[in-house]
Amino acid sequence: VTVLFLMVSSTFFFNLLVSQFCGVYTSLAEDIKGHARLARGEIIIETFKSVKPSKWQKFMDSLNLDKRVDFEQGDIGLAGGIKDFEPALANPVAKDQIIRFGGNTDPSLPWPEKIDEDNTIEQTIHRTIQKSLQKMLGKGKLGSTMGTTDGGSSSLSGSKHSE
Repeated sequence: VTVLFLMVSSTFFFNLLVSQFCGVYTSLAEDIKGHARLARGEIIIETFKSVKPSKWQKFMDSLNLDKRVDFEQGDIGLAGGIKDFEPALANPVAKDQIIRFGGNTDPSLPWPEKIDEDNTIEQTIHRTIQKSLQKMLGKGKLGSTMGTTDGGSSSLSGSKHSE
């Protein structure tokens, strides 16, 4: 019994020690990244001091930051950027972050109202409750349909419903 207790307690304390080391390593790794960035910044500043203002201005002019950079074909884009192409799957995005509105770009005109195509949380909760009730009552086994609050119908046969 004593040997078993010693084995269990030493295993516990060894695991505790390992977890402490992991926590310390994680915090040190974050600090090391911060210090590396600070050191890199110091090197950049020291190097920047040695660049002649005429060379710097020539470099800035070569970047063409005053020209507009288009996001997609036919898009006029914004000035002050550098265009860079990347593979489409490098940073997958489920929803486009840039919201585009058609029509005239006159600043005096009001913005068009955003049409929210996504279902609201209330509609999602309502459909989930309805499906759960149908399953509990046993009525959803034959693929019957049931009206929803938005005027559509949802199928309870297990396939995706269309509204």
